[in-house]
Amino acid sequence: MDLQDLPLQPEQARAARNYFGWSQAKLAEQSGLPINKIKRFEPGPGRAGWYIPDSGFLTDLRTFFEEQGYVFDDTPEPGAKAKQSGLVFPAGVVGSTKENQGATEKNRPQATTFHHMRIALQDPQMGAVLDLIEANERKVDDLLALPLERGFFGGLSEGCQGRQQEVHRLLAENGVLFARLFGRAIGGEPKADVLSAKREPQTQGELLHAVQATTLTAASDDGEPKRGQPARRSPKDSSPL
Repeated sequence: MDLQDLPLQPEQARAARNYFGWSQAKLAEQSGLPINKIKRFEPGPGRAGWYIPDSGFLTDLRTFFEEQGYVFDDTPEPGAKAKQSGLVFPAGVVGSTKENQGATEKNRPQATTFHHMRIALQDPQMGAVLDLIEANERKVDDLLALPLERGFFGGLSEGCQGRQQEVHRLLAENGVLFARLFGRAIGGEPKADVLSAKREPQTQGELLHAVQATTLTAASDDGEPKRGQPARRSPKDSSPL
């Protein structure tokens, strides 16, 4: 396996751990991942006892760091996938066929009809919302691909009904996220004390915001550190083992 294809590089793992000031034992405790894999992976190629763990472990470790607010050097900009696919693009980038004769097939604009809709959010918040929408759609696709399960006494099993409810929840989240793209706040602007569970919801709108608190908080991400979280940057690995 090419080391560059790994979800996480040893030096990236060390840099992220040192950024939070954690020992390897503390990282294992916080993440719930095996400490023996952390210890054997971090030293890197050429070190005694070094080995490449399974891809699932490396993906989980990277995801854990990202969930804590750490941004790796190779992390795509928010919304990069949507922009690359042409779903979102800056005004004025679509030229005539003649102007794009030197473009590759992948990059050449395709003949289509565009309807302009003004997006109220700016980068990187727009990108963060697009990423959340796409992540929810992937989860929905995975759930909808599962076969139905019958219960012991007829009808659908509890697990099957629960998965269908999760599909509806994710689609409801996307409805709220799409509205935010165009400057609309379903149920009013979410209150910080409701999102942080410091206050009980008082209206149906606040109850919706409380249920979707994780997504709504992520959708408000502007790239700045939140209170109690480290700044989202990727410093150099200046503190080796």
